[in-house]
Amino acid sequence: MRSWLLLAALLPHAALASEHGLSLGATAVILTNGATYNVLSPRPGLEAAYTYGRDAWRLGGGVRWAPGGGGALPAELYARVLLTPPSGTWRPAVGPEVGLSGLPFIVPPRGGFPDDLANEEAREFAPVYVAVHAQPLRFVFRSFTVSALELQWGTPINRPGAALRLQLGLLHLGVVL
Repeated sequence: MRSWLLLAALLPHAALASEHGLSLGATAVILTNGATYNVLSPRPGLEAAYTYGRDAWRLGGGVRWAPGGGGALPAELYARVLLTPPSGTWRPAVGPEVGLSGLPFIVPPRGGFPDDLANEEAREFAPVYVAVHAQPLRFVFRSFTVSALELQWGTPINRPGAALRLQLGLLHLGVVL
């Protein structure tokens, strides 16, 4: 009988230790190789994400859609692991992200360059990237989350440092299920 009481006392804490969340947000992505095609204009986009939180860890993934700037499929799929405080209203988070991007690093130049130069340089970059993602202004109010000014810095996985990926998460609103 005593073991059943102990189990009943632990179950509510186990249920509170994990959470599921959904969020939608606006983002801006800058992709550049810093050379001939130094493109610094941000590409606005939308993001939908799912997270599973357990204690101080949040595992998740999502999809980004950034139609500006071309590309065959201007979308990204990603997965991330974030470390965050398990309680409190202010819950900043930071961790690695790995993704598959359809956003092009290379944008065709205007005048003075051979037509096939952009295609040659584009072949050097793999669509897989690795990044560090930070959410310094993330807040949880009961069952709702708000995050602003998220920062991300990354690079293609096949040629680290050959191209730069910067992302600014403008505003994300979510719900904890």
